[in-house]
Amino acid sequence: MRIFEINKKIFRLIVGIAFVVFVVYLLFFSRFGYFTKWKLEKERKELLNQIQEEIRQVEFLETRLKMLNYDTLEIERVARELYGLVKMNEEIYAITKKKAN
Repeated sequence: MRIFEINKKIFRLIVGIAFVVFVVYLLFFSRFGYFTKWKLEKERKELLNQIQEEIRQVEFLETRLKMLNYDTLEIERVARELYGLVKMNEEIYAITKKKAN
């Protein structure tokens, strides 16, 4: 009789420990656990920040495109900077640095 009582206690202890381990696994390490949720939430925030940055970039480019299509002063500035264009009868002075020997 006494052997069965000890075995029952050990069996209950093992089942109890197994149950606790299983519950801890489900709460923290499973596909639906806390760590997975935390990691996914972190990734979600990073993606939202990236989306906001892309939206700002698109707005900037749309504004720049409108300026390049319709603003004559901006068109002139870009033509002068990128292509070195000048107006008629306009004098250009090139300033160069001397190389030290």
